Amino acid sequence: MSGDLYDLIPLADGRLGVAVADVSGKGIAASLLMAICRTNLRQLAQRHDSPAAVLTEVNRAMSGEMRQGMFITMIYAIVDPARSEICFARAGHELPLLLRGAASGGGRAEYLNSDGMPVGLVPSEFFQPVLEDRRVPFLSGDVFVLYTDGLTEAPNESGQEFSGARLSDVVRNLGAQLPAAINDGIIETVQRFTGQEQPHDDFTLVTIRRV
Repeated sequence: MSGDLYDLIPLADGRLGVAVADVSGKGIAASLLMAICRTNLRQLAQRHDSPAAVLTEVNRAMSGEMRQGMFITMIYAIVDPARSEICFARAGHELPLLLRGAASGGGRAEYLNSDGMPVGLVPSEFFQPVLEDRRVPFLSGDVFVLYTDGLTEAPNESGQEFSGARLSDVVRNLGAQLPAAINDGIIETVQRFTGQEQPHDDFTLVTIRRV
């Protein structure tokens, strides 16, 4: 059973909350923990305009639910079309990928860094100070990709991982297409790379393109 999560949360003023998360471990316990996390996230996302504030409250709400040794990595972003920007915070999750200038093919892809630690590791008084909001322009033709580590760490028969570099190359090549086609292309490329090797982890992929 999967411990991955993605969610799209409609917010006021035409904004959209986007979350991708991955819980340590697998099975029923991981799935139940992520279901509780999603419920908390949906409630708290309506109360704050800051992704970092939302994640801080999620960390506080989940403190009584976490078993010893378990944690959740999560990225939460707010897409604001009126301001042509994305604001996100990253709780120890994989770096989001932003492709600029993709309308005519090609473009410049970069991984966006920000500080933060996974949900459930430490109390909020230690969690909050290291978490930060990061704002980036999100202009026509830009592509924003969120994923879990099961994608970039997918191994081939030689033990090599798919890697962030390969993901960046695929997104750059497919960036002019619609998000569904970009996702399909990424998944097909990962499957060709891994060949007959069985996946070691599930993965989640969310792609948003600004029209």
